[in-house]
Order: sequence, then structure tokens, then C-alpha cells
Amino acid sequence: MKTRFPNRRVAGFTLAEMMIVITIIALLAALTLQGYTYAMRSSKRRVTESTITAIQASLDRYFDKFGEYPEPATPNEEAEILPGKSFNIAGARCLYQALRGDGFDAIKGGENAGGENGASDGNFQDEELPNVMFKDMPAGMWRVVQGSTYILVDGFSQPFQYIKAPVASATGGTGTGGGTGGGDGPVTINTTYDLWSYAEDDRNTQATSEEARDNPNIAAKWIKNW
Repeated sequence: MKTRFPNRRVAGFTLAEMMIVITIIALLAALTLQGYTYAMRSSKRRVTESTITAIQASLDRYFDKFGEYPEPATPNEEAEILPGKSFNIAGARCLYQALRGDGFDAIKGGENAGGENGASDGNFQDEELPNVMFKDMPAGMWRVVQGSTYILVDGFSQPFQYIKAPVASATGGTGTGGGTGGGDGPVTINTTYDLWSYAEDDRNTQATSEEARDNPNIAAKWIKNW
């Protein structure tokens, strides 16, 4: 007597089942990547916001000591920070020296220090600046570019942008939004200084605070002090 076995289906996935599984995996991967990207961006923004707060506090101490805020010696200094992408580093370099007390050539009035009297305007010594406002500055707040140039950076490892408000002249006035104009220097939004980070904005990395004042959409992603 012959025993007959029912037809058995060979184990495995059909093409349709494999496509469904692949689609589900792709969706999960996309959601995971999106969540990771959002979390990283949020973390970098929080770091930048706390750093700006620390910089402002240090600048207040600088002002209390010298009666003025530091001003970049070379306003248009640039460096390539990302491959093929340059940023203005004048403000970031000035801030590093002014708050860390490490050098003085990036601060206006200090680039010629070390002359006959050892200082150009009484604020700078021949050796180092006597203005360490942020002695325990964490390493993540600064980086080296072009081999030996130190700058203050945000949570995105990009240079902070900083412009000191000009001293109003006799014919000067106050610009829109409380900014100053007509003095010896660039137009700023604040009457003290403009400080900002481009954050995740990769399109307007050459824009100034004056341009952002005239077109607020430019600074939509920036982290700023105005």
C-alpha cells in the first residue's frame, strides 16, 4: 500500500512579501535617521544658545573692565571652515583673544601693541592681555583654523559672528530696530554689539546682521542676540 503525502509548499518568501519587508525596513531606517538628525540639530542649537549666553556674560565683564567692547582689527578676515565654504572669522578671532586673554593682534587697538610704551591705547600689555574673562573656556568653544588661528565656534563648529556697534558721530543716528548708523563702523541692530550663529543655515553664511534686519527671513534659522 502506497502512502501519499499532501503537496507541501517550499518554505520561503514570495517576491511580493520580500518587497513588503524591504519597504518596511526602509521606512523604519528613514524615520530613525530623521529622528537622529533632529536630535543632533537640537543638541547643537542648545550648545550654541548656552555658549552665546556665556559669551555675553564675558563681554559684560570685559566692558566693566575696559569701558568698551572689543572690536575686530580686521573686519573682513575670512577662512575656509568647510570644504569649499568660507566664513568671516574676524569676530570669532577677536572674541577668542578678548575673552581668553590669548593674544591681542585680532583686537582693534592691540594689533600695534608692543611699541615704545608697550601698548597702543593703555588696554594692552606687551606680553598678554590682562583680560582673561573666560579662563576655563571648554575646548569645544574654540577651534584652530589655517594652522594657527584660534576662533570661537558654535555648536555646529562654525565661527561665531560678532560686530561691535560703532560710536555714533555728531551726524549719526539710530537705525531701525534700535541699531546704530552714521558712526565709524558697520551698521548694527543693537547699540552695543551684534552676536549670532548661522546654526544649520547653509545658504546665508555671508549675510550680515544689517542684511538680516532689512530682511528677517534671512535670519530665520540663526541663533542671535536680537
